[in-house]
Amino acid sequence: MERTDRGIKDDTQKAKLIFLTLAVLVTILLIWSFTSANKAKSERDAVRQEMEVLKQENAKLEQWLKDRTQENDELKKKIQQLRAKPKAKPAVKKKTKTTKTTTKKKTR
Repeated sequence: MERTDRGIKDDTQKAKLIFLTLAVLVTILLIWSFTSANKAKSERDAVRQEMEVLKQENAKLEQWLKDRTQENDELKKKIQQLRAKPKAKPAVKKKTKTTKTTTKKKTR
């Protein structure tokens, strides 16, 4: 009878050891998963912040591009107007001759 009691005790101790080993393993896995999740969250937050900065820079660059395009269009219109002005002018006016009146001084 002692042998059966001893066998039962050994079996219960083995079961406890297996259970504790699994519990430790699960605890280690949980800790590892929490630390990995925290690292991933911090990386995600950093990427989100960088995306916001890039969106703001993109908006500024788009506005700058629109401004430059508008200035370019205005300059093109001015060039067209300046090129069109000589064509629209009537024929060249004749210049009137101005006569110089010279007086000769008599020198002694």
